[in-house]
Amino acid sequence: MPSLRLLHLTFAGIGREKAQVVFDPRLTVIYGASDTGKSFVTEAIDFMLGARKLALIPEAEGYSQILLGMELPDGSVITLMRGPQASRIGLFHSDERDLVFRAPDLDLAAQHSPRSARNLSRYLLERLGLDGALIGTNDTGGTKLLGFRDLMHLCLVSETRMVSKVPPVLKSAATSGQTASKSVLKLLLTGQGEPANGPHLSQGQRRVHKGKISLLDELILDLQRQLDPQGGNEAERTEQLRRILTRQDIASASLREATARQAEAVARRTGLSVTLSQYDQRLAEIDDLIGRFGLLRSQYESDLARLAMVGEAGNLLGYFRTGTCAFCGAEPEHQAADHDARETTALHTAVQVESHKTQQLLSDLHLTIEDLQNQRTEIAGQRENSQIQAAAADHAIAVLDEELQPLQDEAAELMAARSAVERELGIHHRIQELEDVKAALVADGAQPGGRPSGSISSTIVAAFDRSVERTLDAWHVRIHDVAYDQYTAELFVGERARAGHGKGMRAVLHAAFATSLADYCIGQENPHPGFVILDSPLVTYRQPGVLRTDDADLPDSVIDYFYRDLLDRFDGQAIIVENSDPPTDVMQHAQVYMFSRAPREHRFGFFPVDSSSAPSSTQ
Repeated sequence: MPSLRLLHLTFAGIGREKAQVVFDPRLTVIYGASDTGKSFVTEAIDFMLGARKLALIPEAEGYSQILLGMELPDGSVITLMRGPQASRIGLFHSDERDLVFRAPDLDLAAQHSPRSARNLSRYLLERLGLDGALIGTNDTGGTKLLGFRDLMHLCLVSETRMVSKVPPVLKSAATSGQTASKSVLKLLLTGQGEPANGPHLSQGQRRVHKGKISLLDELILDLQRQLDPQGGNEAERTEQLRRILTRQDIASASLREATARQAEAVARRTGLSVTLSQYDQRLAEIDDLIGRFGLLRSQYESDLARLAMVGEAGNLLGYFRTGTCAFCGAEPEHQAADHDARETTALHTAVQVESHKTQQLLSDLHLTIEDLQNQRTEIAGQRENSQIQAAAADHAIAVLDEELQPLQDEAAELMAARSAVERELGIHHRIQELEDVKAALVADGAQPGGRPSGSISSTIVAAFDRSVERTLDAWHVRIHDVAYDQYTAELFVGERARAGHGKGMRAVLHAAFATSLADYCIGQENPHPGFVILDSPLVTYRQPGVLRTDDADLPDSVIDYFYRDLLDRFDGQAIIVENSDPPTDVMQHAQVYMFSRAPREHRFGFFPVDSSSAPSSTQ
């Protein structure tokens, strides 16, 4: 049976650490604390598969691309890329898991169009063998082409819909789309769509259609006025965008290379500035020392001159003295016969000793000054070389600045041109969407009348009922006699409708319905997307010593058996978002993500903690 398999969901942006979850082919469980982005994962998958908008959370700011990897029925791998607020989806024939700069291989509209095949819905339906299938729209025999979004509510169940009293088959409680929803289930269970018949429009319906078409014409004309008359058609604009993107890639590479060289030159110049500053500081220190040592040298030379003078004066005093001794102050009567000679010799010896010591200090000082002068000469030479290198670096930076300017100007021009072309393409896409709506209205009025085919055979409904019962039995849910009423689209347990049960049982029954539908289609080789995404199917919780739920039909073991059944028996791909922990044996074999809200424990949430300035606003 043709089916799809989801590979990964990735958020990427320039300067942002990518946020990513990788899906197991069989079972992926995302569980943990509230407000960590768990439900945002399911909403993002829904958005990537054609939902009109995605309610962004603060942590998603700065992420410009959402990537959804997918394996097609033929085994080939594609990646869908969509901006958080874009109406177009880029498709790559490769597995892209990080920021993509090249143009996509295909550009598809996110919304289904019966007129054009260039949309995601028609692309995926063609791979599933469902392109061109018809579903009923009303009791008068009206039909329309199946869209991929018509299948999504049966395989992706949000937390709100999981516990809602609206039957699982229906998208909402509104009566307008119930016939189409029932017809979609019939298509999946039987493998056959409605015959190519349509309703006759009444006179009143034709007037309404005419009014809608007139309004669409006015909107289309207004959009056409906004187009540049010299800009070319959509195909020419698309080719122009492709050329701009190619030039941007080349220009970006040149700009990055020149910027890297400039950064290297600036870093080298900064290092030289530091070196020159160190040289200047050392030269100033040496000049200061040489100046101080010069003063000390003058002091030593002055001391030596005074000592020499003292020595000569002592000799003269020894020859011409009378009376009291000039050296020791002794009176003549206390002086020996050779007193003058001895005192003169002692003075001469003292002067010589002091002169020798001072001379030695002066010699050492001369050596120190000479060494400092040599250091200064060497450092001055090194500084001159560094100054030459700094001048060369300044010149290189100036040259690089001149080289960068035209590259930056070109990058700015290309970005402006890209924005203008993308704006024009956006207008073309909007015109195409309005044309598709107009074509659908025209087609509704042109189809011949007829009646849709009958209801689903009781044999097929009974087989599907047994499939739901087997699923609930495998989960150890204590209920029997499950029956789908194709006229009310309700699921009954005995005489009691699903809507009449409590919140916990409604969630379990909805999960069982979606899982059993996928299981039945895979077993019967009927078309089905092949995956189920269930947000909070087990809304109950455990308290010590009591059951996890106040419903006696939901025993304590249901949660464990639920996960084990999806891992061991379910033939499709299951992605479960929950608050509570899966059993340990399941965690060892499935792809499990635990979002903890604790930066140092496990994974904080879907978005990296360094990209989060505030807690998420969704589960």
